[in-house]
Amino acid sequence: MKKLAVPISILIVTCALAQNPAPAPLPSLTLPAAPRIESLDEANSVIQRWWSRLRDWPQLTRYRDANAQLAAPKPGEQRVVFMGDSITDGWKLADYFPGKPYVNRGIGGQTTPQMLVRMMPDVVELHPRVVLILAGTNDLAGNTGPQGKEDIERNYQAMAELARAHKISVVFASVLPIHDQGRAPQCSTTPACCAPNSPPTACIRTPTATRSWRRWPKRRSRRR
Repeated sequence: MKKLAVPISILIVTCALAQNPAPAPLPSLTLPAAPRIESLDEANSVIQRWWSRLRDWPQLTRYRDANAQLAAPKPGEQRVVFMGDSITDGWKLADYFPGKPYVNRGIGGQTTPQMLVRMMPDVVELHPRVVLILAGTNDLAGNTGPQGKEDIERNYQAMAELARAHKISVVFASVLPIHDQGRAPQCSTTPACCAPNSPPTACIRTPTATRSWRRWPKRRSRRR
């Protein structure tokens, strides 16, 4: 009986492994190349820049003082927080929507993982009724490293679940087109183009900006 114990154990383990399918392979993403350094001064500049960025990677300090000074919403106030990257950061909400309780929390160059970290201090703790999120363009450009479409969608889902858990309605704006014009080769880390019925996080990349903008409105019109 002792001699049969080991073969039977191996058989049981083998059957158990055979019943569990192997996980799907991860998408192939190209890591960005290291910057080319020509001098000691340039190296020092690169180190200082990245050191400053990594000390506050999600840039939590950008709106820390503004958040502390912002009063709680008044009864019946329909506060809306705009979360996003440079496109949102450049919006002058007080000029565009005078008298509206709209709060801008966009930061230029940010990606969805950075915004996800900022959701609590820059959105939830401001107690808005609605959060409008415009994000994903910088993910596709590889600003914080290569990311697949699934990575962006997971960050979307996490932000939405966090907001809804605090009774905040969520509005996602469509990801705007990007193109490879003038970009470094390492930025080409995402699918070449999206299918007509793909979700808004799908990448839209064409050789020139003109083609990108021409294709994007057509696809948006078909979804309406």
